[in-house]
Amino acid sequence: MFKQLLLPVDISCGTNQQTLKAIKTSVELATAYEAQLHILTVLPGFGSPMVASYFPKQDLSKLLDSIYLKLRQMVEPHIPNDLNVKLRAVEGTPHQAILKEAKRIKADLIVLPSHDPKRMERFFLGSVAAKVVERSHVSVMVVRPDRD
Repeated sequence: MFKQLLLPVDISCGTNQQTLKAIKTSVELATAYEAQLHILTVLPGFGSPMVASYFPKQDLSKLLDSIYLKLRQMVEPHIPNDLNVKLRAVEGTPHQAILKEAKRIKADLIVLPSHDPKRMERFFLGSVAAKVVERSHVSVMVVRPDRD
């Protein structure tokens, strides 16, 4: 059923409960369907014209390399060796970059960790997950944290 799974993660959140649950869910799905798992992190805002004008292009490349290494260190302990996984770090607006990556890899499913719904700013500002769900052309699974 699923051959290409996309798991976007925010490395600034670290391996919190929501991220760990989304990783575990993605690994289980990829294993069950013998699918390739793509794990993506997005560096927001660095390439905007205002910010980019202060940094040489090679600085963005170095920063993305550093972000990629952090992503790898964050997820590797939770990924079985026999699972086909691709990691990628990109720059952009998070929901747009996620949708672009889903299209690029021809994703069958996007698995998103949710954030804590108790935080008021998420209610007023909306969330990356809501924008991805609203605009995605493929199925999206939002992994909710366990209730206490």
